[in-house]
Amino acid sequence: MKKRYIPLVVLLLVAVGYWLFANTIIKSILEDQLSQSYGAEVNIGSFNHSLFPTTVTIEDIQLTNPTAPMRNQVVVGKAFGDVALMPLLSKEVIVNKLQVLDVEFDQPRSSEGKVLRQPTQSLTFDEIKQKAKEAIPTVDELIERNPLKTTAAVAQAKQTYETYSEELKTSYQALPDKSRIEEYKTQVEALKEMDFKNPQALVEAQSKLKTLKEQISADRALITDFTDNAKNARTALSDSLQQLKAAPKQDYQLMKGIIAGDEAAMQQVTQLVFGDKAAEYTQYLMSAVQIVLPLIQGEPQTDDTPATELPAILVKEAEVAVKYKDETIGSVWKNITNTHPVFGEPTTFTISAAGELLKQFESSGQFWIDEKGVDASQQWSLAGVNLANVPMVNSEKLSAALEKALVTTSGQFSINDNLLNGSGDIDLASLVIEAAGTNKLTTAIANALNQLKTLDMKLNLSGTLSNPDFAISSDLDNKLAQAAISELTASQQDKLDEVMLRLNGMVGGVQTETQGQLVNVESMLSAAQGDSSQLESLLKTQLNSVIDQQKNKLFDKLKSKLGQ
Repeated sequence: MKKRYIPLVVLLLVAVGYWLFANTIIKSILEDQLSQSYGAEVNIGSFNHSLFPTTVTIEDIQLTNPTAPMRNQVVVGKAFGDVALMPLLSKEVIVNKLQVLDVEFDQPRSSEGKVLRQPTQSLTFDEIKQKAKEAIPTVDELIERNPLKTTAAVAQAKQTYETYSEELKTSYQALPDKSRIEEYKTQVEALKEMDFKNPQALVEAQSKLKTLKEQISADRALITDFTDNAKNARTALSDSLQQLKAAPKQDYQLMKGIIAGDEAAMQQVTQLVFGDKAAEYTQYLMSAVQIVLPLIQGEPQTDDTPATELPAILVKEAEVAVKYKDETIGSVWKNITNTHPVFGEPTTFTISAAGELLKQFESSGQFWIDEKGVDASQQWSLAGVNLANVPMVNSEKLSAALEKALVTTSGQFSINDNLLNGSGDIDLASLVIEAAGTNKLTTAIANALNQLKTLDMKLNLSGTLSNPDFAISSDLDNKLAQAAISELTASQQDKLDEVMLRLNGMVGGVQTETQGQLVNVESMLSAAQGDSSQLESLLKTQLNSVIDQQKNKLFDKLKSKLGQ
């Protein structure tokens, strides 16, 4: 009799165990799976589910910021989903409707989160400067290490000289000399002065003139070929000479920037001052794709570990509410899935907000995951955001804070096979910046920043979605670069003077040689063109007057015989 109740007792114990521990077990598994997919520790405050109807409620979801483990990149207050039961038996998670509430960014953590995959860190001010500098202990090493236009110009000039020098001399020597041209003139004049006694003599004279013109034409063709080559040589030598004159000046400016040491850093001053904050705010705009994708893709495959395989996921519809200060940013999602080829539709989303802080914010996009990777796109437009008391950079040499600004930004990005490409505009109006520096360079930066009233910046996105590269620039870069290279110490100027002497020495001999050859080419070309003109004049010679005279004599004889 007792044996009959054993299965019931076991079933009861299983039911009680499931009721007591299922949520805890599922919560632990879910935390582990999400952490592996996201690349940093994911914590869940509580997990509850029911079977009839099948619903899931998750509260206090924290996603660690991998670049700042003491802060959460995203915190979700509550997520509630209506899950289809039967597909779960086939390892398919189909959520008919999902609500995600009270989403916040960049919140502090109670303890440091574990980072599984560390993204690339942005460069500090000192790192940017160090990257821009090169060791230049001597002028010789400085010249040797850098590709100089002077060196290239000298090599090109020598090559041009070698190409045309011997060739022109040889072909010029093969041209008809002055005595030959005078001989042609003498023969032509002799034919013109002949007194033809009969028509046969005239025919013979015409034949001699034709033969003579053929010889003259052949010689003139030689001169024409020579003048064509000489003109090409003149152009090439003139270009080489111009390059030889310009190259040292251009290289001097290059060396000036390198010796100044900070030019490259100055050309990145917009990135230095505004880069981190621009990247932070842009990541907020991109977070719709940047956070959702890793969670549904699984952990990427590496040489040591295979890719994490997640069950097929489909969230038919989702509503997400993000808290930004005292306002809410709403978004609507359709077809969130990690198996787009199966379900056949891309994931789409729209985001919008309007209030006192976010006057106008609109964004939309979509993404598609397949075996080749991720294809995605998003565009955004944000206007009328007031920023105040935002720290921008704080180092030993430079500090800057944005006291206030009115921000307008728009942009777009696309992802093809996991590669990110995008651009945007960030315009700051009513701008007030408080900045200070500790040396000449950083003081120059600070003074320029303090004078800004408006600033238009260009944003470029590259890299991958999981490791995006944010580059930002503005007209401020070029202005500060000029300021940097104008502030050279006396020792640096001495080194620059030595560099200029060396550069001029490199071109001096070649420049003189090229100039001399150019003069020779001009002389040969002028002489050849003169000879060509004389030969052309001889080719126009006709025995017309002689022929006309003979015709008149014949007509006179004919008239006398006819008695006229």
